[in-house]
Amino acid sequence: MSCHYKVTIPHSPIFTLFFLIIISLPPNAANIVKIAHLQPNNPAIVHEPQVLKMCSNNLKERKILPDVISFDVFTMESCNRYSGVEHAAYLHYVRNASVYFGPGCNNEILVIGRLVSRWNVPIVAHMSGDDALSDRSVFDTLSSVALTSATEMARATLTFLQLYGWKQVGLVRSNVNFDRLSLHSLKNYLKDAQIDINIEIELDPYMTPDEIIATGRLKLLRNRARIIIVEMGLDLHTNRAFMVAIHRTQLKTNEFVYIIPWLAHMHDHYPWEASNIDKLETKMAFDDTIVITAHGYDKKFIEDFELKFSKVTGVISSHYATLSYMSLYDALYLYGLALRDAYDETKNDSIYVDGSFIWKKMTARQFLGSTGQVLMNNKAVRVPSYATYLTKNGTMRIVVELEARLGDKLKCAVSDNDCSEHVAHEVNSNFWHSYDGHLPTDMPKCGFDGSICDYTMLYVAIGIVLFFLITIPIGYLLYIKEKERMLYDMTWRIPREQIRLLEARARTSRSGGSKSFTSDSFTGSVETEVANSRLSAKQANANGVRCAYKRFRQTRNISFSKEELSRLKELKMIEFENLNKFYGISFNQQNELIILWILCQRGSLEDMLFNEELKISRNFQVSFAKDVIKGLFFIHTSTLKYHGFLCLQNCLVDSNWNVKLTNFVTEQIIGEKLRHNELKYMTESVLRAQKKQMHKKDQKADEREEKERIKKRKDVENEKRERERERRKKDKKDSGDQDSTEDSRTISDEELEQSKKIYEKSHLKKYIQQAPEIIREFISSKHLPQGSPASDIYSLGMVLYQFCLNWNPFMREICNPNENDQIIRPTFPNQRNISNDEGYNLQLLSAIEACWLELPEMRPNIKE
Repeated sequence: MSCHYKVTIPHSPIFTLFFLIIISLPPNAANIVKIAHLQPNNPAIVHEPQVLKMCSNNLKERKILPDVISFDVFTMESCNRYSGVEHAAYLHYVRNASVYFGPGCNNEILVIGRLVSRWNVPIVAHMSGDDALSDRSVFDTLSSVALTSATEMARATLTFLQLYGWKQVGLVRSNVNFDRLSLHSLKNYLKDAQIDINIEIELDPYMTPDEIIATGRLKLLRNRARIIIVEMGLDLHTNRAFMVAIHRTQLKTNEFVYIIPWLAHMHDHYPWEASNIDKLETKMAFDDTIVITAHGYDKKFIEDFELKFSKVTGVISSHYATLSYMSLYDALYLYGLALRDAYDETKNDSIYVDGSFIWKKMTARQFLGSTGQVLMNNKAVRVPSYATYLTKNGTMRIVVELEARLGDKLKCAVSDNDCSEHVAHEVNSNFWHSYDGHLPTDMPKCGFDGSICDYTMLYVAIGIVLFFLITIPIGYLLYIKEKERMLYDMTWRIPREQIRLLEARARTSRSGGSKSFTSDSFTGSVETEVANSRLSAKQANANGVRCAYKRFRQTRNISFSKEELSRLKELKMIEFENLNKFYGISFNQQNELIILWILCQRGSLEDMLFNEELKISRNFQVSFAKDVIKGLFFIHTSTLKYHGFLCLQNCLVDSNWNVKLTNFVTEQIIGEKLRHNELKYMTESVLRAQKKQMHKKDQKADEREEKERIKKRKDVENEKRERERERRKKDKKDSGDQDSTEDSRTISDEELEQSKKIYEKSHLKKYIQQAPEIIREFISSKHLPQGSPASDIYSLGMVLYQFCLNWNPFMREICNPNENDQIIRPTFPNQRNISNDEGYNLQLLSAIEACWLELPEMRPNIKE
C-alpha cells in the first residue's frame, strides 16, 4: 500500500503581497534612504521632485551626506480626499520609507503625524504651521520648517510691543478661522506679559470699507486704543478693506500705530497693486503701517532661489511655487544635517531606520538655508526670524529686525516658552512720521478722548518755538560776526617792533656764500653771482624765531580781502612735514610789508643739485623727489588747492634733509598787490638811498635850529641887514636842498629801475619753470597771476626734470635773447641726449612729458 500526499500552495492575497514586497527590494537596499514625498494635488507646485533632487545633489557636493548613504525619492499624491494618508501607508508598508516630507494640508498631516509616530519614522512639514502640531505628546517624530507658525508670529509681535514699552493695545480680527491666526496665541502671551487689551473687534473679512464704517465700531476703536493689531487673515491682502475704512474715517494720524502680522505670502504683489481697486487710496491707506513678516520671505532670498532653480531645472517658477520649493529645500537639508550628525556619532550605516534618534538631531540647531537663517527649537519646530517693515508711498523698508535665538538650556528645562526668543534690533531709528520721529505712546497725554488734556505744555511749546525763532537768527548773526571778527583778528600779523632784521650778518654770510657758490656755479658769470646774492634768503629774528623774510615798500596803507584773510588764516594753521611753516606778515608800519617764513638752514634744492662740490646720491634725489610730491599732494588735497609758484628755488632743505615747499599762497597775494601798485620791490640800493636822504634831512634840521639861535642873539638895530643876510643864506640853502633832493631822487629812481631789472632777471629761472598759461599772463601784466593745480603739475614736471638730468630748464636751447616769449616757453628735452647710465626709464620721462602738455586739462592730477 502506498500513500500519496498532495501539497497544496495557498493562494491568499497576503502571501502574494508579501512575495511582491520581497522581490521588489533591491540588493543594496540597506544603505538607501527611501524618502516618501507626499506632493499636494496642486498644479502650481508640480516641480517639487526636482527640488528634492537639487537639494540631494547639493548635500552630496558639500560632503554633508555620508558617502555610504544615498537617497531614493518616491513621490505620491496628497491633499485630495485624504489620498495622502492612503499613500503614506503604502509607502511605509510597501516601500519601507524612512522619512516623510509633506503633505501640504493641515487635515492630512494631523493624521499622518500620528501614524509616523507609531511607525517611528520622522516627518518634516514644510508648508503646515498649525499650532496643534507642536504637541510632542502626540507628534513625537514631527518637525517643521514652515514660516507660517502662528505661535512664533505671536511671540515676535509681543517682542515688538515690548521694545517700545506699550502696555495697552486694541485687537481687530476675523470672525472665521480665528484659531489659525497669530492673535489666537497672542492673547495669552499679552496676558502673561501684563499688557491690557482695551478693545477687541471682530469683523467679517468679506465686508466692504463702507460696511465696516457703518458698524460704528471704528468710533469705539478711536476712544479705546492707539496701538492696534490687525489680522483679518493669513495674507496681507485680507486687511485691505479695514485699512481703507480707517483711512476714510481719519484714523491714520501719527497718534495711531497699526501693526499687521503677515503670516502667508499668497500673492506676488502688494494689496495696493491689485486690480479692480482704487490703487491710490489703498496705497495711502497702508502708508505708515507696521507689517511684521518672516525674514525668509525677503525678496532677495526669493529671487536668488528662482535663479538657482531655473539654472538647474530650466523651469521658471511662480511666486507661490518658489515659496513652497524654498521650504521643501530647507526641509530635506535639515534631514541631511541630522542624518550626518547621527552617522558621525554612531558610525552605523543603517542609523536612518531609527526615526526617534534622527528626530532628536533635528532639535536645537540652526543653519543657513534658502530662506535665510533656519533655527530649530527643542521641539524641532522652526523659530523664524522676523522683519518689521514700514510701508511708505507703496514701498516697504525694514525698521526693526526680530532675530531668533536659542534660549538658555536651564530655563528651557523649566518652560518650553523659554527655549527660544526673539531679540529686537532697530535698523532705522526715528522713522515715525511725527515731529521727532518717535513712535507714540499707548495712550495720549490728554487721554483717548482728550478729557484730561492740559494746555500748559502747549503754551510752553509755543514759547519754546518763539524763543528759538528769535534766538536762532540772532545766534546765527552773532556767529557770522564772531567768525568775521576772528578773521580780522589776523593771528598771523606781527608788529614791526618785534622783528629784528639781521642785515649785517646777512651781508657777511652772503658775501662768503657768493664766493663759494660762484666757483661751483654752472654759469660762472659775475651777473649770476650778484643775482644769487640778492635772491639768497635774508634773515630776521621775530620773537626769538629765526625766519627768512621778503621785504616790500608800501605806496599806501594796504588791506586784505576776506578771501585773502581766509587763505592766510588757513596758511597759518596748516602744518605738514613737507611744507615750510608760515610765520606771519608785518604791514602798514614804516611804509613797508615784510613776509616771514621759518628759516631752513640748508638752502634750496637748487643749491643742492647744482653744487659741483656736493655730490647727491641717487637715493637722496629719490627722497627729495618724494618729499616734493608729498608736499604738493597735501596742498592739492587741502583747502589751499594749489601752490601757485612751484619751482626748484621754492623747495627748501631743512637740517634733517627733509624737503619743504615754501612761498605758497603769499606769492599770489603779493602779486595782486604789486599789480595794483600798492607795493613796490625793495632792494638794497633803495635802502641805501633812503638812509642817505634821511641823514641829509637830519643835518638840515640841525642847521635850521642853529641859525634860529644866532638870529635871536642879533641886535635889533641890525635887523634889516641880518634879515637880508638870512634871506640870502636861506635862498642858498633852499637851492642846495633842491639840488640835493633832485640828485637823491635821480639816484633813487635809477637804482630802483636797475634793481628791479636785476630782481626780475634773477627770478627768470623761477618763472621759466611755470606753466605756459602762467607765463603768458606774466608777460602781459609783469606780475604773477593766480595759479591752479594744473599749473603746479607743469612746475612739478620741471622740478623732476632737473632731478633726473641735473640741467636747468632750457639751458641747452639756442634762442634769440630779444624774443622773451620764446625763451620762457617750455619745450621738451631731446631724450636721445640722455645717457644710459642715468638709470631713469622711459616711463618716468613720459610722465614728466605728460606734465608739460600745453592744455591744462590734459595734464595728470597729483594722484596719478
